Amino acid sequence: MSIVMIRIDDRLIHGQIVTAWAKNKNAGKIWVVDTATAKDDFLSGVMKMVAPSDRELVISSEDQINELVPKFDAELENVLILMKTPEVAKKIFEAGVKLTELNIGGMGANPERKKLFKNISASPSEVQTLKEIQNSGVFVYFQVTPDEKKTEFNF
Repeated sequence: MSIVMIRIDDRLIHGQIVTAWAKNKNAGKIWVVDTATAKDDFLSGVMKMVAPSDRELVISSEDQINELVPKFDAELENVLILMKTPEVAKKIFEAGVKLTELNIGGMGANPERKKLFKNISASPSEVQTLKEIQNSGVFVYFQVTPDEKKTEFNF
């Protein structure tokens, strides 16, 4: 068991996560790695309200990654990790997570980002970070929902 999915999704917990990915991966625990959310009681409360009640939700800041990766990699139940950016994903892989796949599920458009795939956009520095993750031996792919085919990141 342990960590079964690492997903970049700037919406963090939303309908697709609750109804599709957590069930598809049989995740008993959802770990949100986002410093802003961890420091904001209101945002954390909103996340807890929308998270499925039958799954444990852990919200942490980035500075807890090195402490929590080994703990969650040794869990008896499946853990799904969510973060907003490739930079945070890179820190998770650098912390020695055993899983060697990164799902890119949602990165919204903004003036610094260009469209990569469907509704997924990235800035030049984010693309570079994704390439670095990929070059470290991680399979980086786009897959918005479990029903879709995996499309390899190739930029």
